[in-house]
Amino acid sequence: MRNGESAFFAYLNHGKRIVTLDCGSAEGWELLVALAAKANLVIAEAAGLAKASPRWRDASVWPRRPATVAVSPGGLGGPDADRLSSPFVVQHSSGIAFHQASPVTDPETTPPVGTADWEGGLATGLMVALSAMWANEAGKGARPAPVVDMSHQDALVYLLVEAFADWQAGADVGDRRRDPAKGLTIAGGLVWYLPCADGSVMVSPREDHQWQRWCEVMGHPSWTKDATLCGDRVVRTGNAAKLQELMAQWSVTQPSGDVVAAAQAARVACFLVSKPIDLLNNAQLKHRQFFSELKFADGQSIPVAGLPFRYMTQSGDVLARGNPIDAPGAAGAAADLLAEHQP
Repeated sequence: MRNGESAFFAYLNHGKRIVTLDCGSAEGWELLVALAAKANLVIAEAAGLAKASPRWRDASVWPRRPATVAVSPGGLGGPDADRLSSPFVVQHSSGIAFHQASPVTDPETTPPVGTADWEGGLATGLMVALSAMWANEAGKGARPAPVVDMSHQDALVYLLVEAFADWQAGADVGDRRRDPAKGLTIAGGLVWYLPCADGSVMVSPREDHQWQRWCEVMGHPSWTKDATLCGDRVVRTGNAAKLQELMAQWSVTQPSGDVVAAAQAARVACFLVSKPIDLLNNAQLKHRQFFSELKFADGQSIPVAGLPFRYMTQSGDVLARGNPIDAPGAAGAAADLLAEHQP
């Protein structure tokens, strides 16, 4: 928070004009229709729009309707259309929370609590973006334009293709208990996280010839000659936890950059583990002007992630990145916004 302003909200909503509007009232609906008629695309978070959906979809009521994506937990129709919900509830009703919290060693003490790292919202957001592009292109500027009825629950159930395939093959998809006979594989093989004197690295000398070169990087500690501890890949897999402890005794004395440089020179997969603060000084991201400065009303600013791509036109012009951006101001009145855009 900065002087009562949410930095996260400001980051997600910068560049937007915020106004208040009650589309459930007659006056609000008229304002919505008038504003939307001037737009090319409307993306509506439609949790409160279900009751107005017949008017929203009826072209005779709204002949100048633009391309529209209406996003709601369960869609604009059906028994759940008016039901209040949240991303947490939708993740469980769709089954994706249960699927992502599997398998676990002790299901009774490890309940599913939702998708990790906002993945549910991210997946739906990507589908909304694709739907918006389709609706805008399909409309070809005609009015009324198409309406996409986007359900968050539909989007998450759509992602359960793996679970449905397992069920079709006869697997017990309702059992969350881990099969101890299957063991664990991380990133396709032996991968270790090693703390260093000034940070940390990830290293993966999974094959025997890579392991031998990694031992050279470490200076051949005496334990590397113990065949019962690290003789081949199978043995190292069984002793992965012990090897982690032994390698860390060496790595904590080394600068992380030196470890990465030496490992890569020996053709061993190794890379730095960046903390968020490290990314602000990342030379590659600086070159690409990835970060923007988000400015608040009090004149202060913070760095925030910019567009995750560079855009070039047919003539080679590049869309500017890394420019200062403004946090959204306080919400205004929709009628004022409409008045500003009257001819």
